Amino acid sequence: MQPSRMLSGSEVFVPAATSLLLTLMVMGSAMAVIFSAYEYRRLFNQHQVLVQQWDDLQVEWGQYLLEQSVWSAHHRVEAVAADKMNMVVPATEAIEIVRNEQR
Repeated sequence: MQPSRMLSGSEVFVPAATSLLLTLMVMGSAMAVIFSAYEYRRLFNQHQVLVQQWDDLQVEWGQYLLEQSVWSAHHRVEAVAADKMNMVVPATEAIEIVRNEQR
């Protein structure tokens, strides 16, 4: 039987350093996966909030368009003109058609 020899410092250090480096890389990779999953969830929630705000703004815009059409309806404009400005529809004989012909 041959006596066992002692390992040198470099023979022990290199595998230990390699194992430590690989362990740190695996831990770093795991932390990166955790961070990216967290960031995805955070951005997805923010996206959902923005989509809800967009939907609310679309509804509000539709309501403003309806309100605008009500305020500018012909019968309302005619009623305001008659009531507040004392305007009347002229008689047919009083209407003159003016043509603007360009040559």
